Amino acid sequence: MSAPAPVGRRGAALAAALPVLAAGAWLLQRFDPTAAGSPFPPCLFRHLTGLYCPGCGLTRALHALAHGDVAATWAMNPLVPVALPLLAAMAAAWLLGKRLPWRAAYDGRAWIAALLAFGVLRNLPGFGWLAPG
Repeated sequence: MSAPAPVGRRGAALAAALPVLAAGAWLLQRFDPTAAGSPFPPCLFRHLTGLYCPGCGLTRALHALAHGDVAATWAMNPLVPVALPLLAAMAAAWLLGKRLPWRAAYDGRAWIAALLAFGVLRNLPGFGWLAPG
């Protein structure tokens, strides 16, 4: 387990991340991922395999979220409204030099297992509600 990053380093990371996040939010607000001429590429995994990856529907889900449509966000990728609050809490804790009380939040193996399980389940019969809407 590593020591928390110094406040200066965290502030610099935040200063670097905010413009990138703002640009991403602007793109998602401005452009419809389903429209012709969209700057967003389609899912290469889906194109090559015909299967849904854990990220399928992610761009459309974030686009819907940028427009305040949480129901459409859930329909496109149910992982987004579940994972985003946790990721935001982790980022806030990191910025404050704290750790969340749930150890699993920091375990990369737990994240990978969750993504793999989600990716497999959304392609199985009976779990169509996990597929992009």
